Amino acid sequence: MSLLTHTLLQISTVKPSFTGDDLYRVLPELIVLVMAVLVVILDLFLPFRSRPALGYLAILGYAGALVAAGFLFYYDNPTKTSFGGMFVRDNFSSFFEIVFLVSGILVVLVTPSYSLKRGIPLGETYAIQAFSVLGMMIVAASGDLMVIFVGIELTSICSYLLTGFARSDPGSAEGSLKYFLLGIFATAILVYGMAWTFGITGSTNLVAISQSITRNNLSGDAGLTLGMLLMVVGFGFKIAAVPFHLWTPDAYEGAPTPVAAFMSVGPKAAGFAALLRVLIQGLPTLAVQWSVIIAVLAVLTMTLGNVVAIAQNSVKRMLAYSSIAHTGYIMVGLAAYLNTSSPDKQNDAISSVLIYSLIYVFMNMGAFGVLIYVQNRQGGAEVNSFDGLAQWAPGIALAMAWFMLSLTGIPPTGGFLGKFYVFRAAIDNGYTWLAIVGVINSAVSAFFYLRVIYSMYFNPIADEDKARLQPTKAGFIAAGVVIASIALLLLGIVPGPALDLARDGADPLIQGVRTATGR
Repeated sequence: MSLLTHTLLQISTVKPSFTGDDLYRVLPELIVLVMAVLVVILDLFLPFRSRPALGYLAILGYAGALVAAGFLFYYDNPTKTSFGGMFVRDNFSSFFEIVFLVSGILVVLVTPSYSLKRGIPLGETYAIQAFSVLGMMIVAASGDLMVIFVGIELTSICSYLLTGFARSDPGSAEGSLKYFLLGIFATAILVYGMAWTFGITGSTNLVAISQSITRNNLSGDAGLTLGMLLMVVGFGFKIAAVPFHLWTPDAYEGAPTPVAAFMSVGPKAAGFAALLRVLIQGLPTLAVQWSVIIAVLAVLTMTLGNVVAIAQNSVKRMLAYSSIAHTGYIMVGLAAYLNTSSPDKQNDAISSVLIYSLIYVFMNMGAFGVLIYVQNRQGGAEVNSFDGLAQWAPGIALAMAWFMLSLTGIPPTGGFLGKFYVFRAAIDNGYTWLAIVGVINSAVSAFFYLRVIYSMYFNPIADEDKARLQPTKAGFIAAGVVIASIALLLLGIVPGPALDLARDGADPLIQGVRTATGR
């Protein structure tokens, strides 16, 4: 029986009628879906000069879904499944949904001024971004390989479209085409890995896969190991892990800057949500194999991302390689899951991935927000475009310095908290060498992050440019930058509440593994 036939049979056995509980559990997704459809409809009738108002609708939709996800996190946290076990509502899915919705709000704030200046249609941008966020939410709440695939492809297709939205820029079309072509191969590899896993275990449901492996002692099966390797390759492309990162620099550089900002945080977090679901919930008995692979990929990803970022003169391209490096840091926490049987230490490893994913949203979205502000005034994205920024926009310069320090991992920023917890999880679980590599890479990254700060504060701007580069109104960008700055400050000095949320988000995976494997 083929994978497609099996999936169709699964769908045919799901009851066509939905209960109120089913709809209640997908309330955040429904709110985002309704908002996306409303944006599409209103975009047809609103006059051109009124279309920026669609941003308020998008923010309202994301905020409403954020409230719903937060409510489900706090008041409906026992794990519950819907639609034949394909959808899982637990604290893990709710936590990642919060991450995705926050990234959606921030990207709406930094988009209008950039897009209007360059003739990029706002309505279509907001709608496609919303469908991309919806795909991410589906991934985080998936209990089945096929639903993970659907969610990832919805996100990916939207990302392909958004990358090529700067139609007057040949680099945008080139980046979109490269991203799309490489994405096709990654998708094929991912589906092939899912097919192997189904063929060995007889199911695409993650819990059933784990139970089948334990029951039939399949952890040493070569076919299952091959399926796992193929899926790691597919997911590695989605999170831009080395050596599956080749699309990232060109796609980020060619894409409109708000799109690059969004791609660097949202789809990356969705890829990690899928990795955690599949590897820990579906394949926990193969942890000996996949943990070593993840550790090696983490080293390669951190090192290449940071070393190549040093040579970049474009801040936008530097942030692209920086994004690759931060993928490596997050992978350290995932690799650390293996070397312990203690539920508390396993929770620490998973929660370090969750908290870093949340912190990274604020760090990178804030940095890209400042870059958009500079591009709107200067037109370029090179390091020298930031020369003298502290003279004519001191508030924006201070925020950018804060984001650069946070990306470096200097206390008391939120970035320090994220790196501290992934490295601590690695040390506690026997991967001290991996934590040392991470610390060395963080020191290397200081060179290119601090170079931007030096340019803003110590490279004076030419006198003839001062009049042209006076600060102008950029209310939405300023709001996004302020939100990201305050969030990083609070995460750096009062980390307790966020860490509690991350630990609660990690609990369902730990409990699910113990239930499925009988350990």
